[in-house]
Amino acid sequence: MRNIPKMEESEPAELYTLEEPVAESTEINQQSPGERAPADTPTVNLRRWGGLAGGLILAIAMYLVLPDSLAQPGKVTAAIAVLMGIWWMTEALPIPATALVPLVAFPVFADVPIKDVGASYGNDVIFLFMGGFMLALAMQRWNLHRRIALLTLKVMGPRPGAMIGGFMIATGFLSMWVSNTATAVMMLPIGMSVLLLVAKVMPGVGHSTVTETGETVLKSKFATALMLGIAYSASIGSLGTIIGTPPNTLLVGYLNENFNITIGFGQWMLVGMPLAIVFMFLAWLVLTKVLFRPEIKEIPGGRQLINQELADLGPASKGELRVLLIFVLAAVLWIGVPIVFEKPPISDAGIAMLIALLLFVLPGGSARGVRLLDWASAVQLPWGVLLLFGGGLALSAQFSSSGLTEWIGTYATGLAGLPMWLIVGIVALVILGLTELTSNTATAATFLPVAGGIALGIGADPLLLTIPVALAATCAFMLPVATPPNAVAFGSGYVTIGEMVKGGFYLNLVAIVLVTLTSLTLAVWVFGIVY
Repeated sequence: MRNIPKMEESEPAELYTLEEPVAESTEINQQSPGERAPADTPTVNLRRWGGLAGGLILAIAMYLVLPDSLAQPGKVTAAIAVLMGIWWMTEALPIPATALVPLVAFPVFADVPIKDVGASYGNDVIFLFMGGFMLALAMQRWNLHRRIALLTLKVMGPRPGAMIGGFMIATGFLSMWVSNTATAVMMLPIGMSVLLLVAKVMPGVGHSTVTETGETVLKSKFATALMLGIAYSASIGSLGTIIGTPPNTLLVGYLNENFNITIGFGQWMLVGMPLAIVFMFLAWLVLTKVLFRPEIKEIPGGRQLINQELADLGPASKGELRVLLIFVLAAVLWIGVPIVFEKPPISDAGIAMLIALLLFVLPGGSARGVRLLDWASAVQLPWGVLLLFGGGLALSAQFSSSGLTEWIGTYATGLAGLPMWLIVGIVALVILGLTELTSNTATAATFLPVAGGIALGIGADPLLLTIPVALAATCAFMLPVATPPNAVAFGSGYVTIGEMVKGGFYLNLVAIVLVTLTSLTLAVWVFGIVY
């Protein structure tokens, strides 16, 4: 596999002892972790410093060119939005660090109390996502996610097309609840086990190639389709739930905070699930029937390999079964509570926190007193993503309170003459292009308030333009840098950039059509949108 960036491992304990080093010590052992940190490449350095300076210059320029018809707070908000957008896109600062800018900028330059800005970082949608992450961590802690994946593959059988479909279904389902990165990382070694089996029993299929790390792999259309199928379905499946991907969560928070529009967990699934199912089927068709049709009819020993993997897992433990029960309970509550109660006594975020607390309370069935989830596991939460949510929501809240959203709307009235399908399609196209190069969460955080302002300006329901922003932001398929699952597939050595661009281009075309149709049909029916 190619080297994929990973978190730094903790430093050896002996580096921090107070004893005098023995004669074998070297100068490097006396350096601090910061001094030993690997140097940035000149390209990365240039991008970061260029982004830092460019963001500041463009922010000042934005403030100066805006007319006096926009009040001071609105001009400051626009300038800060440009600054954060540039810094997010260039990663001039770590993405979560840029999300902290509103806590400094708005109190200083827009006279907004810091407690008002800080309230966005405690929005209930952040706790919904936090609870979802804790459930996912519990699934990983007890290997429930791996068993679900293997059982799905066992059902699909050893035919290449069906097996690729099985990988995509398992990956897509898991990515609705577990982060798409973690899902792709988990599914990759299972997929590579299948490819190694094919190389062993059918060495004449495909051709050998040497990866950047010097490993020799047997490349084939089947291998390419399988690796891309895992990567693409990790992104596609996450569209199905609010907690599946950060842009969905940001959308829910933005609409609730700025338009008092509440989207329930079950409501979103009525939109996201059909979209994910249709999209995944079309992606499977494109990969296995159009672009990378597998050269083999059946994988000898494929079923036995999956059975062996299941056997290695052993029987389901009490902890695993209890996490499964909690998982089912969470899904039932998220979907059922709004149906049973006209005014639900507990919100989706409250349910998420209830589930998280149950995971900490319930034992895993071990005499050792192990709980389903402990804090050592919980601290693996992507805290940076939660900060990013807070920064995005703080920025969007200031768009509304400063009058910037309405001001953008007045300049967007000229679009009212265009067909709505064309406006939605253009929004999807623009966001798709941006998310290939930038973080999907940062893209959504930057453009949700802009889309909301345009919707107000043309007299449209804000849902009509903000839903395609959230959906399109997750549809990044063409480049390894677009999203971590793509990088994971590329790092396997079985996929070239050219193959990823080829597959991603076709899927992006499909995404534009599906996002537009979903926004104008299914979403209209589920949310009662009138246009």
